[in-house]
Amino acid sequence: MLFSDAQFAAAWTVLEDRFNRKHNAQTVKIYRDILSAELSAEQFAEACRAAFRFEQFMPSPQKLIDYGIGTGDFQAQALSTWDDLVAHVNRGEAATTEPGPVRTLLNSVCNGQPLGLMETRQFPFLKKEFVERYAQQLLTDARTNTPVLTAAPEVARVLQ
Repeated sequence: MLFSDAQFAAAWTVLEDRFNRKHNAQTVKIYRDILSAELSAEQFAEACRAAFRFEQFMPSPQKLIDYGIGTGDFQAQALSTWDDLVAHVNRGEAATTEPGPVRTLLNSVCNGQPLGLMETRQFPFLKKEFVERYAQQLLTDARTNTPVLTAAPEVARVLQ
């Protein structure tokens, strides 16, 4: 989902100006690597507009991703996923038919039983377990996808 230098620079310059911050080349590269892996150019522009309006301090890459995708933090994303699963069950459908991490986690939380066959008195516990574990999984995935810091000329200058 890479965006052009011009697209990145246009939005980034506005953020730096708004928050009265100038970043070294290494920091800008890290922001760009993280953001371009998760957001399209349009999502990045939307994230910068939202940060410009709502933030008091320069936002973290994750905050910009949250603004760009429009899903809130990991806890909110996990809760939204749980609500979608329950909505499927309420319509008489399987909670999820797509293989992947959500299905694997749901099977783990429900001990391999379909969500629709679980007793209603167990739902508060199932919801709590699913939301906590899925939010943690999203956090772990985000950490895993964060680029590694590499040595750069700017690093030596900053550490002097």
